[in-house]
Amino acid sequence: MRRYALVVVALALSACATTAQGATETPDPGSSGGPTGSPDAAPASSSASPGPTTAATAAPSAPSGPSPIASASPSSIPSPSPSASPSASPSPSPSPTVTPAPVDAFVLGDSISLSIAGRLAAFGYPVAGRVGQSASSAFLQEQLSGPQAQAAPAWVIILGTNNRGDDADVSRLSDWIDTVDSLRTRGAKQRVYWVTPHRPDSYVGGMARWSLDGFNAELMRLADDRRWLRIIDFASWAKAHPEWFEADGAHLHPDARGQAALLALIAGTDPKLADTPAVVDTLESLGPTIEPQPEDPVFDNSTG
Repeated sequence: MRRYALVVVALALSACATTAQGATETPDPGSSGGPTGSPDAAPASSSASPGPTTAATAAPSAPSGPSPIASASPSSIPSPSPSASPSASPSPSPSPTVTPAPVDAFVLGDSISLSIAGRLAAFGYPVAGRVGQSASSAFLQEQLSGPQAQAAPAWVIILGTNNRGDDADVSRLSDWIDTVDSLRTRGAKQRVYWVTPHRPDSYVGGMARWSLDGFNAELMRLADDRRWLRIIDFASWAKAHPEWFEADGAHLHPDARGQAALLALIAGTDPKLADTPAVVDTLESLGPTIEPQPEDPVFDNSTG
C-alpha cells in the first residue's frame, strides 16, 4: 500500500513539472514582450528608427523647411565633425538641400574672397575685391551700383572680417543691409548671399580683442525678416576647423582646405567650368570716391 502511494505521488509531481515547463516555453500571444529576435519585434524596431536611406529614397521634391544656407541657425549648416583630423582633405559636403549662388552671381569682398577668386571666375562668378576692405555703406554703394553688379542675377558679399564687430558695427548692419536692398535692380531684384566672417580665437592681428559672434548673430536675425537675403554660414564651419588657419601668420586667412569649404558653400560641391571665365577685379587702393568712413575700423595689414 505504501509503495502504491509513492508511485501516485511520483506521477503527480511529474505532471506538475510538465505543466510548468509548458507554461514557460509558450508565450502569451497577447503579451508585448518576447525575444528580441522574434518576427513580431522586427517591424516595430524598423519603424521606430528610420534607416539612413530614408532621405536618399525620398522623391526629389523641393526641400521642405529652411535651406541650410538661408537659415539663421548656425547649427543648420552642415559641418564636418570638430574631431576630424587636421591633415584630412576638406571634402566639404553640404547637404543636397543647400542651394549654391547662381552662376554669374557677382562676388564682392576682401582678401578672403580674393583667395578663391580664380576658381570662382573659372566657374563663371565675377569677383571684385580689395585686401583689407571692411563692410561700409560707401563701399557697398560704389560697387553694387556698377554695371557688372547690376547685370548679375545675384550678389555674394564676403565682407566683415575687417570690421571690429563691436556694438557700433552691429548697430550699423541694418543700414548696410538697407543700402544693399536699395541697390537691387528693379524688376528682377537680385537675391543676396552674405558670407559670415570669421576670426579664429588664435587670431593675433590688430582686432583680436573683438569677436565677430555678435556681428554674425545680427546678420542672421536680419535675414529672418528679408526673404531676399540668405546667409552662407562659413563661420560656423570654420570654427570646427581651427587647423585651417594655422599656416597663416595672423591666423586669419584659411588654407587650401578652408578655401575649398568656402568655395563649396558658394558654388556647390560639383561646379561646372564656364565656357568663358568671369572677370576678377582686384580693386586698387582706396581711392577718392571710397574714402574710409568713420564707421570703418583702422586698417590693419594682418587682416583680410
